[in-house]
Amino acid sequence: MPVLDPLQTSEIDQFLSIGVSDRLRSTSRIICAERALLRQEAAMSGLEFTDEAARQLERLYFTRDIVGQRAETIRRLSLSRGERVLDVGCGPGFLCESMAESVGPDGSVTGIDISSDLIALCRRRNPPRWLSYVVGDATHIDEPDASFDVVACTQVAEYVPDVDSVLRETCRVLRPGGRGVFVATDWHALVWHSESADRMALVMKSWESHCAHPHLPRSLASRLVSAGFRFDGAAVFPILNLQWHDDAYSKGLAGLIQDFVGRKNDLPPGDLKKWYDELARLSEAGRYFFSSNRYIFRASKPDG
Repeated sequence: MPVLDPLQTSEIDQFLSIGVSDRLRSTSRIICAERALLRQEAAMSGLEFTDEAARQLERLYFTRDIVGQRAETIRRLSLSRGERVLDVGCGPGFLCESMAESVGPDGSVTGIDISSDLIALCRRRNPPRWLSYVVGDATHIDEPDASFDVVACTQVAEYVPDVDSVLRETCRVLRPGGRGVFVATDWHALVWHSESADRMALVMKSWESHCAHPHLPRSLASRLVSAGFRFDGAAVFPILNLQWHDDAYSKGLAGLIQDFVGRKNDLPPGDLKKWYDELARLSEAGRYFFSSNRYIFRASKPDG
């Protein structure tokens, strides 16, 4: 696990100090906005999600793993006071709020998202004057050329069928010398222990179709270069769960998978229930293991 300095762990301390159940109760209004987000992602990827899936996704935002991922993304961005930052696919705005703290009142942060409901939610949290939110399409960003110093795009590009347009647009709005951070998951690289390896493989194969580019990290470096970036390197943020509990990313993920795969009817309902129930049983026996990586790509726009 990457080591974070005290400033970068402030968000983790804030959320974890009150316990996961209180976190969920205190942020229940996010559920409605998450439903809107899922509907928008469904429209992009040709998928359909239920309200239960929205509730599961809402829980993921406040697990220790995802709060830590946001802190690591902030560290990788290396923001300075006064910088202008764009968050492409800002969702409920938690990363934007952290970035606004880093750049301060002499800088600016703009979050764009295709969901008007999520943008309304972000605005209701009374952001500082240098943090603004706009409804926008990642493939056609309504901002002038060279208008930002930094662009962040986390767990968004893989859901957009025309991912190359997203990368070209993020490069266009960066000033020469500006930099970007792109975070994506390779779903085939996930490791999840099961006593029925064949059943686990079938479930995960079905789940991969929930996004347009389930293996995006494998081609992201070359895609960034083709879009006009200079590729500056990549790193991994690991998520490792050895227990099945409410503050584990994998438990919330399992609920999303059960809902999505069940709607596809790729497996008999009884097999899917056995898959889900086995995870708690493995944890009780001390044999639970889940590992997934977030791949963090750094790129910059060449001068001149």
